Amino acid sequence: MISNYSDILAFAKEHKVTIGAFNTFNMEMMQAVVSAADKKQVPLIAQTYHAHADYAGVDFMRAIYGVAAEHASVNIALGLDHGKSFAQAETCVKAGYTGVMIDLASEDYDRNVAETKRVVELAHGKGVSVEAELGVIADADRSLEEIAAGYTDPEVARRFAKDTGVDCLAVSVGTAHGTYAHTPKINFDLLKELIDTVCCPIVVHGGSGTPDEDVEEMVRLGIAKLNVGTDFFDAYKKAMFDVMTEKGLGCDVIEVMAAARAAVEKVALHKLDILGRFRV
Repeated sequence: MISNYSDILAFAKEHKVTIGAFNTFNMEMMQAVVSAADKKQVPLIAQTYHAHADYAGVDFMRAIYGVAAEHASVNIALGLDHGKSFAQAETCVKAGYTGVMIDLASEDYDRNVAETKRVVELAHGKGVSVEAELGVIADADRSLEEIAAGYTDPEVARRFAKDTGVDCLAVSVGTAHGTYAHTPKINFDLLKELIDTVCCPIVVHGGSGTPDEDVEEMVRLGIAKLNVGTDFFDAYKKAMFDVMTEKGLGCDVIEVMAAARAAVEKVALHKLDILGRFRV
């Protein structure tokens, strides 16, 4: 069933679960993550990373999502991940996305607020949810010290959420994007303060490679959603490689893609088990 972030995050709060925000870029990945959500009977946010939106085309992704969501018995949202401009957010809203992220965390505060408010005004007028970001969520090959230098300032986060009216806020607390060079160190005290004092749901990115016990603690503290991308992409690529290594390039392409889909679904099911560990 088609839904926006707000309805799904309300479910998360009521049932004490964290919503999976899973990156997809084609039919097989969309089928895999939505199937996993259906089996676990939890809502899901299927996301398109901004570069993948440019590659696949938001109209194509919206069409694939629409079919998947209509076949699901749980609410499914479609979101733009790390949108880099008002124009990109607008394109996704017009295409039928139900959530958009505008990521201007690298800009100064006033510009971030002004552009985010523009997106909020546009999106909310269409019933579309908006996510923004504060702090620097670094690439995972950076040192722990570099990652920690980008932590979100709670005071600024509280002001930003009120100034913009966003539906959820991505924060930097020690996770990172991509494949970790070091085991991440999560600042749980900072995360708890953000969850407890910011007036909108709190989102954590960089869920790939983060130890399960750390994810479980973030879920226990009450993060609203966790973004995962790299773990799915790695599983997808490895499954394709394994089939073609075993059977050669003469194998049926459907066999290759089916293996990739099954591998992504397996990862999604595992993630959803952790995200729903404290469900009521």
